[in-house]
Amino acid sequence: MVRPRVFFDIAIDNQPVGRVVFELYDDTAPKTSDNFRALCTGEKGLSPLSERPLYYKNSIIHRSIKGFMIQGGDFTKRNGTGGESIYGGPFPDEDLSRPLDAAGLLCMANKGPNTNNSQFFITLQECPHLNGKHVVFGRVIRGFEVVERITEVPTDEKDRPRAPVVIANSGELMLRAQAQQKSRDTQSASESVGESDSEEGRRHRKKRRERPSSPERSQSRSRGRSASRSRSRSRSPDSAERERKRHRSHKKSKKEKKEKKRKSQKAKEGGRSRSRSRDGEPVSETESQYDARLEREENERIEVARKRELERIAQRLKDEEERRARDSGGVRFKGRGRMKYLDPELRRD
Repeated sequence: MVRPRVFFDIAIDNQPVGRVVFELYDDTAPKTSDNFRALCTGEKGLSPLSERPLYYKNSIIHRSIKGFMIQGGDFTKRNGTGGESIYGGPFPDEDLSRPLDAAGLLCMANKGPNTNNSQFFITLQECPHLNGKHVVFGRVIRGFEVVERITEVPTDEKDRPRAPVVIANSGELMLRAQAQQKSRDTQSASESVGESDSEEGRRHRKKRRERPSSPERSQSRSRGRSASRSRSRSRSPDSAERERKRHRSHKKSKKEKKEKKRKSQKAKEGGRSRSRSRDGEPVSETESQYDARLEREENERIEVARKRELERIAQRLKDEEERRARDSGGVRFKGRGRMKYLDPELRRD
């Protein structure tokens, strides 16, 4: 069974630097893992105690010690003295038997035994002196180079980064089969609501049909039927044939419309059916396929960020050249030999 995976998108001094993906040990520390996962998604909403969102997004890494660890998760005071769990207060330690014997381990920060809230730290090397004191509930499985870049940010005398290191976004990564199952449950719920509405409509129509009619209405119906029969008897054979043809063509057009509607619905469901097996169940995604998809999405996200950064640099260079041209009275240097060129638009000023 695949463990839960969550992510942080990190920005240093308002510049995105990459994504860190964590795997959570929900088998040995389920309560701690669920607290961290819910704080990554922000699904719990506002805290009833601090009236702040229970969400890591836009919180900061407030402590960084190169060769030791980085620490964050204080979204209430942003200085290492706050933080809050989804359980309304500190919660007890779970598994203290797992050692801090490697870099990239995700651990709970605390003020002593059984004082866990939302603050966490990521190890940069093995820390045997902390064994048995902090709950290890996850590890970095992708993006450890982003963690190392955070440690390169200069810090002050209290180990606080001088440039803001922000968790620009956070959330949970789900297996495709789990996401399909969730969407299918939602769809079945909406279909059951639609079926109940249609059942109610059928009952309503049945009641209307069973409602006794008044004598005047029945007499008018019988008169209308007798008049239509007399008109049909007085028609010529040609007119009757035309009527039959018109009726057949009307039935044919209705049948064609139904067929077209059925085909369009089938085409819409085609995309969903490709990702399902023959018995209609969603195709399960293996862990290797999951990792490959995460890597592909991460590369696409990095490429988009790189293009955005190149556009920003090009715009900055263009603005600097415009400013230099204005300062020098409209003089520009263009071409391979950097020939002098007087810009008439700027000279006119």
